[in-house]
Amino acid sequence: MDDAAIQVPGQQPFLSYLNLNLGLCVTYPANWLKQEGPIATGFAVVFNSPAEGPSDRFSENVNVFAEPLPPSVTLDQYYQGCAQGANQQAVKFLERGPATISGRPAYRHVYTGAAPAFLPVPAALSLQCLQYFIVSNSKGYVVTYTAESQKYNKFLPTVE
Repeated sequence: MDDAAIQVPGQQPFLSYLNLNLGLCVTYPANWLKQEGPIATGFAVVFNSPAEGPSDRFSENVNVFAEPLPPSVTLDQYYQGCAQGANQQAVKFLERGPATISGRPAYRHVYTGAAPAFLPVPAALSLQCLQYFIVSNSKGYVVTYTAESQKYNKFLPTVE
């Protein structure tokens, strides 16, 4: 998909990612790296922040996961299924509850925890994540912002 540039005076330029098949339109900083493709259960697009220097151990990122759902699956059912998996991880929830994203009903939670084993970063690295769960047009979406805990607030305004 082609990305279109958006420039707001006094701010860094943003690109617009559009995927009509998934009903996704996401703006992201022009200097962030975009990666997209199918995964085992659906489709994901990931936007990674640039390295802040040679000692930067983790690339803050936003990823959007989309998967097909039966038409009868509600937002509450989808969230409960996703939340069960999150409850089994060694994380500390800071926030949990209903929300809206792009005008749609959603669930949101914020949590902290160690980096999962599958990430190529030091296991002791503490991460903070913000997640939104959305159901629309028989698709489930999970939008996740992940950052080093001490950098979470630095990138949050850009992510929002």
